Amino acid sequence: MEEPWIERVIREAQESGKFDDAAGVGQPIPDIDRPYDPAWWARRWLVRERYRENAAELARNVVEEIPRILAGTVESEVRAGLESLNTRIEAHNEVCPSGNALPRLDVAGLLKEWAVRRDR
Repeated sequence: MEEPWIERVIREAQESGKFDDAAGVGQPIPDIDRPYDPAWWARRWLVRERYRENAAELARNVVEEIPRILAGTVESEVRAGLESLNTRIEAHNEVCPSGNALPRLDVAGLLKEWAVRRDR
């Protein structure tokens, strides 16, 4: 009997080491020792959605606050405002799954732009 195509593809990928760095390799299957929950996927989806909504809300707040912060006239206050936003972003990123993480602000770059606008 000939080896099915998909089995051959998987075997070749295993032999070439393509699965060696896959997430979770060598780790136990999450929640394997818990009783079966037929709604497990719905519960996980709700958690992911909650993180996605929180990320979207934080992103909206950051976008709204940056112009207000950059309207400041004292560099130390502008820097403190931008760093405060970065602190909020970092706090969010620490608890959320990586797919919902937000990028940190480039404080130095934003301060350069602020200085250029201020000097005009």
